[in-house]
Amino acid sequence: MIAILALFPSTPARTQTEVETEISAKGNVKSPLLLARFRGGSGAESFANGARDVARHDFELSGVFSVHDVEALEGKLQPDPAQQGTVRVEGIVETSGSGLRFTGTVYDVGTGEQVFQRLYPFARTELRSTMHRFNDDVLEALTGDRGIAETKIAFVRHSGKFKEVWISDYDGENARQLTHDRSIALSPAWAPWGTEVAFTTYKRGNPDLYLFDFSRGASFPFSTRPGLNTAPVYSPDGKWIACTLTRDGNAEIYLISRDAQTARRLTRNQRIDSSPSFSPTGRELVFTSDRSGSPQVYVMDTEGSNQRLLTLEGKYNDSPQWSPKGDKIVYASRHDAIFDVIVMDANGRNPVQITFQAGHNENPRWSADGRKIYFSSSRSGRRQLYMMNTDGSDVTQLTRGEESFNPATGPRSRRRVPTAKAAGSG
Repeated sequence: MIAILALFPSTPARTQTEVETEISAKGNVKSPLLLARFRGGSGAESFANGARDVARHDFELSGVFSVHDVEALEGKLQPDPAQQGTVRVEGIVETSGSGLRFTGTVYDVGTGEQVFQRLYPFARTELRSTMHRFNDDVLEALTGDRGIAETKIAFVRHSGKFKEVWISDYDGENARQLTHDRSIALSPAWAPWGTEVAFTTYKRGNPDLYLFDFSRGASFPFSTRPGLNTAPVYSPDGKWIACTLTRDGNAEIYLISRDAQTARRLTRNQRIDSSPSFSPTGRELVFTSDRSGSPQVYVMDTEGSNQRLLTLEGKYNDSPQWSPKGDKIVYASRHDAIFDVIVMDANGRNPVQITFQAGHNENPRWSADGRKIYFSSSRSGRRQLYMMNTDGSDVTQLTRGEESFNPATGPRSRRRVPTAKAAGSG
């Protein structure tokens, strides 16, 4: 608990836009954020309340701030100008023509300086997306690293006999069904530019790779080679998709060019190689192989050379993914018939278990900013999606109802689509 939280008036003596302040979050240590009541202009009061609710939720989920309501602290604590790192957030929503506009302001409580202010015009249906943008803008201004509130997640939802790909906001809200194939879909993966999702589908009987193009609102075949076409993942530049194929009768990892014309085999052995994930540089791939007798995490260059074992602990390790900064790898490990999430250094050292005694915890995936880990868990009965800090704290359930699993986290910004024209399978 914070010993002293300073309360400053809404209009400090000094103002300066986007001044650097000392904001950080390491493990359970978070920077205090005082959230004032958002004001609403005539006809915009309900929008102001809704905007504050979304902002509070976003700041809490960021993993950076410990959020406190200013109104609850009034009269209880004394101002402390030395409280460096504490910020106060204020907002006002006003009508603007047929739409609305939101002005968000952030003050450094220790200095009284205005460190951020921005105006956001928005339509009446865009309140959530506007506040997500505000949250990410504030995080970028205060920490130098943009947040994930504007990102999306894709996942698989199991309903009856079918498994379809769904997408939602980063926090599980606004979920909508992406595929309607009345079949089995698995392993969604986002393109770096954020308007395409690769996935495996059994819609034609064979497990084929398809790409869903948001601009078209439809999917098209990418790899329909005989046997398995599964576990797709895009290279950081979007020019290649790594996946597992069994075209020769054995599960091996391949690189397929995004025009689907070139398939380059990377692994060659009689065991199963699967679940590839690119390093942030695009020069290496981490993957799962049972060549040692049980599934373990390996790494190799993207040419298929220099293959080496990373995990030295655990009898069954799977679903590895490189962190956005490249310094960590997350994966699922089975022990005593239970799967838990493990984070280790990228060189395989210092594995740390971050989920405990709460059902099966699988499919771990980093958020785009590396501050959060998404995963599926059966802790509430059927599998649902959760997110947590990278040390396992602040576990938050994102989905409810029908079984949901295989989370895939989207990028923070839309990048340019590679010039290679996508085509059918080769």
